[in-house]
Amino acid sequence: MSKRHEADKTARPLSEAELRRMLLATQQELVTRIREGRGGLREGAVQLAQTSLGDLADRPVLTPEAEMGYEVVDRRAHILAQIELALKKLEDGSYGRCETCEEPIPAARLRALPFAIRCTRCQEAWELRVRRTGGAPVAADLQTVE
Repeated sequence: MSKRHEADKTARPLSEAELRRMLLATQQELVTRIREGRGGLREGAVQLAQTSLGDLADRPVLTPEAEMGYEVVDRRAHILAQIELALKKLEDGSYGRCETCEEPIPAARLRALPFAIRCTRCQEAWELRVRRTGGAPVAADLQTVE
């Protein structure tokens, strides 16, 4: 057994209170950063509209910086949805089980990524499927917060 797998087996699980505190703190930080990011993107769009003269077709749609900004905000929003799902799972008692194989997610993984929905092995397989389909997740792989 590798040292990594041994560490996964021996890591102390977080208590429900610790998990909730960690998830809520991360959630609040993400909400703040998303608001700041969206505000910056709006300001950039206003500046672009004010400084761009000439034909509408000649205006750039998005600057590389704005495009990256939108990607960062989208990624943060995705993580926020995962946190909300983890909080829901804490409430219904299903937290810490892999969505794919239904085995417990190792405590070390949950410490590092408390909103993980898959064990490392299933997550790697999922990412491989996503890459093979051109970056688009298969509909059955998407998780939604209801």
